[in-house]
Amino acid sequence: MNTSYASYTIEDFIADDYFIQSVKHPAPASDAFWADFLAKHPSQQENVRRARLGVEQLSVAAKHEVPFQETPAIWSQIAKELEEPPKRIVEIVLNFWKPALAAASVIIALGLGWGWYKSAPKGKYEQLISAAKSPLEEVANTTSTNLTVNMPDGSHAILKPESKLSYTKSFTGNIREVYLSGEAFFDVIKNPNKPFFVYANGLITKVLGTSFWVKAYEADKQVTVLVKTGRVSVFAQKNTQNPDPETNGLVLTPNQQVVFGKADERLTRKLIERPVILLSPQELKQFSFTNASVTDIFTALEKAYGVDIVIDEELMANCTLTTTLSNETLFEKLDIICEALEATYKVVDAQVIITSKGCN
Repeated sequence: MNTSYASYTIEDFIADDYFIQSVKHPAPASDAFWADFLAKHPSQQENVRRARLGVEQLSVAAKHEVPFQETPAIWSQIAKELEEPPKRIVEIVLNFWKPALAAASVIIALGLGWGWYKSAPKGKYEQLISAAKSPLEEVANTTSTNLTVNMPDGSHAILKPESKLSYTKSFTGNIREVYLSGEAFFDVIKNPNKPFFVYANGLITKVLGTSFWVKAYEADKQVTVLVKTGRVSVFAQKNTQNPDPETNGLVLTPNQQVVFGKADERLTRKLIERPVILLSPQELKQFSFTNASVTDIFTALEKAYGVDIVIDEELMANCTLTTTLSNETLFEKLDIICEALEATYKVVDAQVIITSKGCN
């Protein structure tokens, strides 16, 4: 067993006998070894994942036949897609895999396998569940109504029709992981010591305990996450090569959503279409204003909806209004206030920006 895996590249893992055997013939001891290794070296997670897929493809590829002389050219193309040195990869295949798998027959299948993998959407559901390290429980909603899925830790998901959800049969270890294709509302039991991760078509949502929606149908060009309570962290799956991928993501709070474009892998934060009041009816009774400063009114709206409202306080220092926080939606309230003040507003990155000429 090699002790220098921390510095291994993808090609090194593919050529390593112990790694190959661990993938082809998993056992409790090897599973424990790799779990411990990845816990200590999280930066190697992507290399190990891709190497594992490579070994699995190589194993399947033994069933195919292809002329041996075609292998170097095909591997060179694969190498370009993997961003690894072609010469070294060809050497690995010819030297390590030829005796066991007839390397010539391996290459064309690998070319097809990796070509499909690279062109497929990142984090596709079937890929994710096939690469999962622990046994999964899958629930598919083939009905026309919502389906409640109860998970091992007491968390639950409301699964929409034509949606699938997979999760580990027992949430052991340091994290809780689920995989979604379609749409679901999650209500997650709080556990600061064991984060909850949702993998959905290239987007990862991490929470400690909260409720939120995820919409991630395979055919859609976008993945959307909407927050009802608490906070969630979202980031693109491609950033998992970063030791701290959350630094490249966004943190969402109630009444916020993120839209993730699968093609450009861009994250865009927005307000949800109809922000809801986050205060209790008793708290809302306190928000009745008579000839009050608009600064106080906007502050109350911020508290009620959890939304940042940006104004020029000096310019609007003399502006006053009489109003209450009644049954109108947030945007209806903003329309009423801005019309009274001859002001305008727009939403930028989930913030409301008020533009006004001030008041005499």
